[in-house]
Amino acid sequence: MSVSYDFTTVTPRYNMGSGKWDEMKTINPNVAPDVIPFSVADMEFQMAPEIIHTLQQELNTRILGYTNATESYKQSVCSWMERRHGWKARPEWIEPFHGVVDALFTSVKAYTQPGDGVLLMTPVYYPMYSAIQRIGRVLEDCPLIRTGDTYKIDFDKLEALAAKDSVKLILLCSPHNPCGRVWTREELTQVGEICLRHHVLVVSDEIHSDIIMPGHTHTVFASISEEFAQNSIICTAPSKTFNIAGLQTTNVLIPNPVLRDQFHQELRRSGSNPKCNVLGYIAC
Repeated sequence: MSVSYDFTTVTPRYNMGSGKWDEMKTINPNVAPDVIPFSVADMEFQMAPEIIHTLQQELNTRILGYTNATESYKQSVCSWMERRHGWKARPEWIEPFHGVVDALFTSVKAYTQPGDGVLLMTPVYYPMYSAIQRIGRVLEDCPLIRTGDTYKIDFDKLEALAAKDSVKLILLCSPHNPCGRVWTREELTQVGEICLRHHVLVVSDEIHSDIIMPGHTHTVFASISEEFAQNSIICTAPSKTFNIAGLQTTNVLIPNPVLRDQFHQELRRSGSNPKCNVLGYIAC
């Protein structure tokens, strides 16, 4: 099919259930019509024509019943990760999920106990704080160091916190939201080595990994070494890349079979039914 992409037309989303648009209007009923709210990370551009076309075709033929991730779906996710990021993931590592935030909450519950410490490099995406504090874990704060117009990791502070017996896990935001840093391979290697030394599990939120400015390269944390892969959970989604967050489709990749089983056990304890919706699978 012949396609063109429109990155100039803005589609207002009042009265469509968009929290950011309705909130803006509530706060300022007289807001100018050309103002776009930036409070939530989705966009007002239309979906890619290929996605719209495929969903329309599927709606003509498909039953919208309960649907699991197929082998071809998982192969597609693995292919993207390899072509885009050079990481050879395997289909059996993939746990489809409703959203990255849900995956973060589940990971904290699966791999830590009440009172355990969880590391954050702050300031960071606000649901990460919630994933620690709402379920009775202890936030171990490692503030980023602001230098001019950028931020860097305080590795001395990170090492000191990771060395605490109570600290079991780090929620890594990579690329970092909100400061915008794309962590270098060297920085991630240093983070990973600290975590290995002190037996701290890495849960890496990589949802923004496809939206990288020229001159920068995203490194999947688990791709750096087999040791890192066995000590990490990688959370990805097409939602930011293709503006399809409403389709609630995330892929959690867990190379370590023991960690994968622990994740599944937590899902069983919580009674969770992590199937994504069928249109989300198709769009992804």
